[in-house]
Amino acid sequence: MNNKTFNATLPVFINKYGGTATAVIKQLETAQGVTVYALPPDEMAEAIQQAVDKGLPRIAVSGGDGTLALAASLVADSNTEMAIIPGGTLNHFAKRLNIPTDIDKALQLALSGTAHSTPFGMVNDQLFLNTSSVGAYVSFVKTREKLENKLPYLIASIFAAIRRLINFRRVNVRIDDQQIRTPLVFIGIGERELQLPQLGDNKQTGNDGLHLIVLRCRNGWAALAIAIQAMFRGIDPLTRGQQLDNAILDLVEVNVHSRKKWLTVSMDGELVSLRAPLHYQFHQQGLNVVMPPVQETAT
Repeated sequence: MNNKTFNATLPVFINKYGGTATAVIKQLETAQGVTVYALPPDEMAEAIQQAVDKGLPRIAVSGGDGTLALAASLVADSNTEMAIIPGGTLNHFAKRLNIPTDIDKALQLALSGTAHSTPFGMVNDQLFLNTSSVGAYVSFVKTREKLENKLPYLIASIFAAIRRLINFRRVNVRIDDQQIRTPLVFIGIGERELQLPQLGDNKQTGNDGLHLIVLRCRNGWAALAIAIQAMFRGIDPLTRGQQLDNAILDLVEVNVHSRKKWLTVSMDGELVSLRAPLHYQFHQQGLNVVMPPVQETAT
């Protein structure tokens, strides 16, 4: 790609293959104060890197969590701020920061909002914004992606979950110096809710750090029972029963006992191959994201 010349308007980088890319592109092409760059992910990464290298004070990015994590990895530890225009299927990161889902409102925020330091995680040399996991969820994503060729996303997810429950597997994992046989290792940015109705959401008054959750169960039905208990009874009964390990950490090492030197890891819903062991780190500073004031909520 040739070097881009960025003008005084706000550059908006759009993953042209994102879930709502067509609608976002159509709406932003006539917007004032922005220049739209609709690109495939590899060209998008190169263009964002050029913007950062040129010292642009702010860029906007539209796409799902995987696209935002890609952009964040290029913007982190630079003087460039990142604004978000939600454009993916689920948009967990944008929702966590209360970014409006309405395109016009998100654009106005991108143009005039204030950037704040936003926590993120690193595993080896890869950045993630929401969650990372090893084990059952990786298998679930692989199965869902295959089924999505024939089924809608939600139906594919349900069938993938049922298939993983039937074909239940555990892996031998070493977390720091502790050996555990588990179907799932989950790591989230910030403390998570483990009880309905906010299951999986970040606790508003939760602790900062990596929320490590490790299941201890022997079969798929036991895993399902643990999930149901967590939803309705919360995490405390599970930890007392030694069914689940739970901790907030800044650093953690995860290693899966396998003949393979490379592990398939889920990061913000995307599957990547990383060399074992996995070194997770929590970063409080280094990524500046435009977001509404604390009292505002997404609409």
